[in-house]
Amino acid sequence: MFNNSNKKDIFTSIVRVKGSQNHKVIPVKSTKEVDISLWKEFSKVISRIYVSIPIRVGDIICKNVLNTGIDIICTKDILDE
Repeated sequence: MFNNSNKKDIFTSIVRVKGSQNHKVIPVKSTKEVDISLWKEFSKVISRIYVSIPIRVGDIICKNVLNTGIDIICTKDILDE
């Protein structure tokens, strides 16, 4: 049986963009590997976030998610309409 209890990987997701006609979401990722067992909780946190443009690669979207010391950062530039 497959056991995810001690598996880790970079968490990736999307965050909604507020105030843009051309972009509805932006890709994001964690700054460190995250226990796979926490991915569902990370997803719940990320689903509540909206970002405004302009935004650049590396900008912190959410700091210290769930008190893990892991930040969520942007992985794509959206500078203007």
